[in-house]
Amino acid sequence: MLDNPESRNREKRDRHSTQDAIMAAFESVLLRDGVAGLGVNAVAQEAGINKVLIYRYFGDLPGLARRWSASSTFWPSEQELIGNDPAAFARLSVEDRVRTVMRNYLDAIRARPLTVELLAAELMNPTDITRALADGMAKPGTAVGDFTRLNEADRDLTEQVWKLTMLVNMITAYLAIRQRSNPMYFGHDLTEDESWAFFRDTVDELTARFLLP
Repeated sequence: MLDNPESRNREKRDRHSTQDAIMAAFESVLLRDGVAGLGVNAVAQEAGINKVLIYRYFGDLPGLARRWSASSTFWPSEQELIGNDPAAFARLSVEDRVRTVMRNYLDAIRARPLTVELLAAELMNPTDITRALADGMAKPGTAVGDFTRLNEADRDLTEQVWKLTMLVNMITAYLAIRQRSNPMYFGHDLTEDESWAFFRDTVDELTARFLLP
């Protein structure tokens, strides 16, 4: 049988189209029903496909979750964390680059209710799905390493920056989760921008202290 390039290209387009439809269905179910509503049958029904295709293209539901997380805006991108202006970011001092990433991470997570829901689910009821979605949590740390160019500092800041990254991630996750159900925190209303401005200033001070000689 002769190889047919047109047939191969059509098959490739169909495969990509089906994969895109499955990931779109995954997102729709997640938006509508939350993490608890995710399931192979639910996603397959939403996409209008046989669930066998989910296993064929993604291995399993955690594999689909991991692929979707990597290709969506579920986690902030590295460009978002540096302020979407690489040239301006590169002109900053190393300390200001670190500070920018930390502040932008705080704002980015707050602006993502689905991500906050995952953080809450991962804390209260971890599953293979929440763990797969949480794999993208390494992005902020990667961004710090890749874009702040710590090697340009006058001393090795790697350990301090990773400790700072972990601390800011914990602060952000706790405050964002708390906002969902009990928004008052030490006199701060977590639904108000002024409260988050205070926390951004706190992150700035933490950054300065962590990076002191």
